[in-house]
Amino acid sequence: MRVVVTGGSGRLGGFVIRELLDHGHDVLSLDRARPAAPLCTAWEAELTRSGDVYQALARAEGVVHLAAYQAPDLAPDTETFTNNVAATYNVLKAAADLRVSRVVLASSIAAYGFIYAPALWAPEYLPLDEQHPCRPVDPYGLSKLVGEQLADAFARLAPLTIASLRLPGIQFDPTYADWPAQRWQTITRRAIGGFFTYIDARDAAAACRLALTAPFAGHEVFNVAAPTSTMREPTTELLARYLPPGTRFPTDRTGNWSALDSAKAARVLGFEARYGWPQALSPGASAAP
Repeated sequence: MRVVVTGGSGRLGGFVIRELLDHGHDVLSLDRARPAAPLCTAWEAELTRSGDVYQALARAEGVVHLAAYQAPDLAPDTETFTNNVAATYNVLKAAADLRVSRVVLASSIAAYGFIYAPALWAPEYLPLDEQHPCRPVDPYGLSKLVGEQLADAFARLAPLTIASLRLPGIQFDPTYADWPAQRWQTITRRAIGGFFTYIDARDAAAACRLALTAPFAGHEVFNVAAPTSTMREPTTELLARYLPPGTRFPTDRTGNWSALDSAKAARVLGFEARYGWPQALSPGASAAP
């Protein structure tokens, strides 16, 4: 396929571009910043300007939309929200008008509303699946939820197939070298609000690729996460210790299971996580490419 990757100069963008190139796709990278080391044809563009987006998507068959402020504290709140929503609208609008058949949106578990909430509230149940209510109040989580709602609207207006991938925190270092001394020693508010979930960047890239060709129609939301938590301790113990009283989760499950249910992605996209800290930090392990 001819695929445009927005945010191609970013960290996840590089992983996605490599994944697509490795599987024979023709890729155009789109970003407001130049890539440090171009992997494919790269254009500088401002996604909040619709003309730039139309020009880039003129010959595309698929789009992977990654470009966004990736947290609520990287820019003023109004800029985070308006930039993320405007860019997503422009990508979906251009894709609909130009009959680009496939769109993949990088959504986030921030859409559920827990990770950046001023005070952690109890989820209705864990593991989270795609049916759990979303109640974000921060500008980043709101922008991701609105992006999914825009995808619903455009899927009703045009013959688009759109996948919104709700990604947890992404691990970019394949060695996981800093986890024993840092991740496992300091439990942050965001780690608790994310329910100790994560995904390896290589698996996130594979999910983006799979979503471009998987057999489904309309707009679908998918959780995509590693099958284990970020921590060595049993997940049941962590949830009981750090989550508000009354949180429902299975007490009969053992080990460090993930509190984000990726069963739908496995069933529809054929997604299966291949990488994680248990493999990287096991005795004798070597980092996979």
